[in-house]
Amino acid sequence: MMIATGAHATTVNLMSGGDLHILGSKGTFNVDGVSGTVHAGSYAHNPRISQFHHGIGVRTSHDDTGNLDGLWDEWLTFTLHKTVRLISVTFAHVDTTDDWDVYVGHTRVANDSPSNPYDFGNVIASAFTILADGHKCKLYIFCKSDDNFVIKKFEFEHTPAPVPLPAPGLLLIGGLAGFGFMRRRKQQVG
Repeated sequence: MMIATGAHATTVNLMSGGDLHILGSKGTFNVDGVSGTVHAGSYAHNPRISQFHHGIGVRTSHDDTGNLDGLWDEWLTFTLHKTVRLISVTFAHVDTTDDWDVYVGHTRVANDSPSNPYDFGNVIASAFTILADGHKCKLYIFCKSDDNFVIKKFEFEHTPAPVPLPAPGLLLIGGLAGFGFMRRRKQQVG
């Protein structure tokens, strides 16, 4: 039999001066014993992570805002070295037209969500992706992105570690042996 120990929330600060170390399209972090990576992605050429005082986004050769925006569908994928309970992800530089798609592993769990912070619920995973995909075009040439935001931080809990307790089978065997010993002693006395 096992019981779970308590968990505590850990925050990964993605703002400049925070927990993320960036080299091109990849960033790394190590917070509270959990390490991981962040990868930039886009349908445009040469996506790389951009970092500001208010969070991280994606910069490409065709789009230099540095925010996550939907002009070329940009995303950031977070991969942790161990499985955790995802709590939330918080966005900054958000306006009323912004929304995001959220993937846990390869499964989309939110489509065009405006929730800030976005609450993962009771999800246990080791990877998630935030995608910006909103864009509008007039006359097929004048395009702009409705989505234009950055990711400020995300929170997780360590998954509870099981603590072994004495096996019920051993307790049962010990109890039965005790009853057998008492019965034998009663027979010897009587």
